[in-house]
Amino acid sequence: MSTRKSGRGTGAWRAARRRPLVEIGTAALSLHEVRAGYGRHPVIAGLDLDVEPGLVHGIIGPNGAGKSTLLKACLGLIPSRGQLLVHGHELVTLSAVQRAWLMSYLPQDLTTTSTLTGEEYVHMGRYARRPRFGQLNTADEEAVNRALDMTGCREWASRPLAQASGGERQLIALARALAQDAAILMLDEPASALDLGHELSVLRLLHPWVAGGDRPRTAVLVLHDLTWAARFCDRLHLLVNGRLIASGKPAEVLTTGTLRAAYGIATAITTVAATGTLDVTPL
Repeated sequence: MSTRKSGRGTGAWRAARRRPLVEIGTAALSLHEVRAGYGRHPVIAGLDLDVEPGLVHGIIGPNGAGKSTLLKACLGLIPSRGQLLVHGHELVTLSAVQRAWLMSYLPQDLTTTSTLTGEEYVHMGRYARRPRFGQLNTADEEAVNRALDMTGCREWASRPLAQASGGERQLIALARALAQDAAILMLDEPASALDLGHELSVLRLLHPWVAGGDRPRTAVLVLHDLTWAARFCDRLHLLVNGRLIASGKPAEVLTTGTLRAAYGIATAITTVAATGTLDVTPL
């Protein structure tokens, strides 16, 4: 009897860790009538959204619009209602490990008293790819080293994470998310604690990361700076009061009328000669 139980347990464990397929032709994320929030107060109400794979998507909107809530709902970190598909898979049918194969996450703020070094923390991003009780292999080490190099973290990666500055912790957390090598990279204000140079470096790595995988990759990030959003995102999705009011290419979303409706202010929208992208200036 104990042997049979063990077999069933092993089979269930293997099924829970089985790599979910990233099917070509499916939306990276597909939401239909999704409601999500905290307690009895939904922040997102009846949201419909398809996130096209292979692109960088920006989630924009005023404070309290539901941007962070949207990311957390897609990740399964908060309860939600409605239909939420991740590369064609119902979110509720995916185990935690399978979700980690499909999605990685950089939270808005990483507060930690961990004694782990930065590099050890990045290693944790490889958890979903290890066999049970398995050790890091060559592919894991290569992924960790690549992530440290992409984010410029190697210089301080040997220090305890608790001793790092806010900006250093944010870069280490980004390195962990990159090392995870998921199909979808979810970033909540990835440059909020960074100086201008590091902010630019982080945003510049998104398109090379999306294009560099052996399967479709997609980046979804929350941004407040609309000029950065126009420059580094292929698609923008504008939320106001938990509802999607505009979605499309930056030039389609960033119009004076739409921004007045969303933010209640006048704006001047011009084209930056050096980049060919839009600049949004509040008036």
